[in-house]
Amino acid sequence: MALSPDYLITLFLMFVRILAMFMTAPIFSSKNIPNTAKIGFSGILAMVLLPIDGVAPAPTELGPFVLAVAQEVLLGALLGFASNLVFVAVSMGAGMMGLQVGFRAASLFNPVFNASSAALDQFYSFLVAALFLAIDGHHWLILALSRTFKLVPVGTFAFTAITIDRLVSLTAQAFVAAVQIALPVVGVLLLADVGLGLIARAVPQVQIFFLSLPLKIGLGLLMLAFTLTVTLPMIKDYLSNTVGNLMALGLQ
Repeated sequence: MALSPDYLITLFLMFVRILAMFMTAPIFSSKNIPNTAKIGFSGILAMVLLPIDGVAPAPTELGPFVLAVAQEVLLGALLGFASNLVFVAVSMGAGMMGLQVGFRAASLFNPVFNASSAALDQFYSFLVAALFLAIDGHHWLILALSRTFKLVPVGTFAFTAITIDRLVSLTAQAFVAAVQIALPVVGVLLLADVGLGLIARAVPQVQIFFLSLPLKIGLGLLMLAFTLTVTLPMIKDYLSNTVGNLMALGLQ
């Protein structure tokens, strides 16, 4: 049975939203996944999610159709950005810790973010990626994406002030999460800096620079080992809230 133009246009708009999200979402946006695979999976998922009990009239004229495509690209990119905020927060927290410990001197290529980063950043990037897969985050991400088609049908998304407020709120929460992740290690190392400064004032003969570098690295690694039992459940909770964040962002 031939599909009507409304079905074909709706299928294409769904494909655009899914592809835009996969191009910006964690794990799926990795350059290790070929673009042809992303396009093919987006097309298959769009056909699976295409409603079979009828679709709303789709725009057939060029102007409304281009506007609908732009709306779907914007919504898909926003959904991918919101789902990626936890990864960005963990990376920022690891960057704060790495800077304080002294690991920022050497940078390596990070395949998760396709950029250079310190060894500690990479450790936390792989850690949060492993947690994301362990809690079936990729499945929840696809489920959240499917629900957005019920909350925001194709061609109806509007970038309103409410959406902006929710986006700003999610971004602010990411900064708070980064500080919470880095605070135990950074706080202890700041206290160590204060102590070393007092030693330098009391005993000027001590070479504080040569003493502080290995001391801060050892103390930082020790604190990392102790705080992992606290930060891992915290990161897991943030990842579990990703679906709710996507729903809140898509609601009008």
